[in-house]
Amino acid sequence: MTDLEIRKEDRHVRLDRWAALLERDPCQTIGLLSPSWAGGDQRGPLIPSAIDVAWEDPILRVMGLKSRARGDVKAFFGLSDAELDRIVSGSWRVPMRPAWQVAARIRNVGDPRVERLVLASVTAIILVFVAVVEWLR
Repeated sequence: MTDLEIRKEDRHVRLDRWAALLERDPCQTIGLLSPSWAGGDQRGPLIPSAIDVAWEDPILRVMGLKSRARGDVKAFFGLSDAELDRIVSGSWRVPMRPAWQVAARIRNVGDPRVERLVLASVTAIILVFVAVVEWLR
């Protein structure tokens, strides 16, 4: 195991801690960064990002979070570019989100089974609805 790889259990604990920090104040506004492919850390200076919330936690820093840099955050939480972008990135149209939405994104990245189950359930409901409509014709 290299320095950049972390155990699955450690990743889960770290992501849960990050989500819990955001859930402490679910209505807090979290600033979103530009996606990594669009330049990375550009955002407004007055609104903290999800990375800032993680950095301000002394427990995560003691566990090994080295800095606010995108690469350090990726390595510490064991995230890919796409996963980190899903958590901390926005667009020019959506420059911020409530903390509870960012926490939900973190939990979905940590355990995508729940999200897939919801998607499968909605798909099944739509298929049943279409079948009933076709049957009633």
